[in-house]
Order: sequence, then structure tokens, then C-alpha cells
Amino acid sequence: MNENWRKETRANYFVILEHEIDRYITDPIEDVVDLFDVLKWWKLNEVKYPGLALIAKHVLAIPVSTVASESCFSTGGQIVDSFRASLTPKIVETLICSQNWLR
Repeated sequence: MNENWRKETRANYFVILEHEIDRYITDPIEDVVDLFDVLKWWKLNEVKYPGLALIAKHVLAIPVSTVASESCFSTGGQIVDSFRASLTPKIVETLICSQNWLR
């Protein structure tokens, strides 16, 4: 019984979220302003779009980094710095995975 309730609750949530997305897409577009504050907009509209606001809160909470993406991983940084111009992304990925598997 508990499992059925969970499935039904989850299905209802997705139906509600789908309607919320439909409303969001069909609502009028905001006027363009120089200093648009996306966090403030979601805070003001979280009653209207509670599910989307929750998703936005999680996505927008990810900190911005000024570090180059290959420098975030020491292995990737070593590989990409040495052969940056000649390696394809697939080869870099393969080299990183191979080195991790050998550890």
C-alpha cells in the first residue's frame, strides 16, 4: 500500500510540474532590463511556480568558478596542459579514465 501511495504521489507531482511548466512557457516574457536579478525574480514568483522555483534554487546555488575547467582536475590539467592543441576531447577523457582505473 505504501509503495502505491508513493507512485501515485510521484505521478501527481510530475503532472503538477508539467502544468507549471506550461504556464511558465505561455506567460508573457519579462521586459528587458540592464540589471535583471534572476534570484529576485524566482523569489517573487515562487508562489506562482513552486516546483520550478525549487529547481531554480538548486541550479542557481551552484557557485561560479573562474578556474579553467581543465584545472579543476589535476589529472586533466596535466594532460591538457601538455598536449592541448593536439588531443581531441574523447582522447583526453580516455586518458583521464585510464589513469583513474590504474589507481
